[in-house]
Amino acid sequence: MKRALKISACLSLLALALCLWACQSQKESSPSQGLKIVTSFYPIYSMVKVISGDLNDVRMIQSSSGIHDFEPSANDVAAIYDADVFVYHSRTLESWAGELNPSLKNSKVQVLEASQGMELDRVAGLEDVQAGEGVDDKTLYDPHTWLDPQKAAEEAQIIADRLSELDSDHRDTYQANARKFQEEAKELTERYQKIFDKVPNKTFVTQHTAFSYLAKRFGLIQLGIAGISPEQEPSPRQLTEIEDFVKEHKVKTIFVESNASSKVAQTLVKATGVQIKELNPLEADPANQLSYLENLEENLAILAKDLKG
Repeated sequence: MKRALKISACLSLLALALCLWACQSQKESSPSQGLKIVTSFYPIYSMVKVISGDLNDVRMIQSSSGIHDFEPSANDVAAIYDADVFVYHSRTLESWAGELNPSLKNSKVQVLEASQGMELDRVAGLEDVQAGEGVDDKTLYDPHTWLDPQKAAEEAQIIADRLSELDSDHRDTYQANARKFQEEAKELTERYQKIFDKVPNKTFVTQHTAFSYLAKRFGLIQLGIAGISPEQEPSPRQLTEIEDFVKEHKVKTIFVESNASSKVAQTLVKATGVQIKELNPLEADPANQLSYLENLEENLAILAKDLKG
């Protein structure tokens, strides 16, 4: 029922957006250089900006809140229809983008699913669940690849390759920018791999299970209080298991997010005496002057300092 309502709402937005788009298309506008690219949220926006350099007009439609429950407004959808290219992360994360896809095929907009072709990990505990009636396969996979520097570099290359196809005159620029991003991501990974190899404690607890790819990359163990979305709260039994885990593994810190409720984390603080610090899953615009990889490094530095003891 909830899924049907979402689809119905999306179709209503689409109808309104088409009207807005038609009105906008009739307005006289000055010619601009480069592609007009609309992106779904901060990581994708940042990667497309890095790959484009100064060539294209790159914008994002979501900035201030988390992406998991985000639904585009009519103006957002109109902006997508007015673009040359729309880039989103995955149908696993932005299900609304997948619902827009069929109608976008009949427009001028080129659609790029930036994680297409990447290997996504199953959500922990759902490895053996099969997609079928009542089970949406998109809910079985973890979308948070952007928090692993190497996975981010892989996604940036996919973006560069597609932009090179759409705008072949600037292929060399796109590919050069992708190589630079990959080199910087590799250097960041290698530097922090040496640090994490030496930390005595490799277990950390987060508000939601956003850092699985990061943990896997650096040989760490993540326990998420919530599931893949921060709005998913654990059952009383799961909460007790988390309390036991925290005590058994001598966890000192629970990492929370600035834009999500920390009510459950506060409950664990009272029960176990741990402290609270922030890690940023970068699901919203961090509103700082740091580059994308610098934002990733900020997370890694906070985590490394805590695990060093």
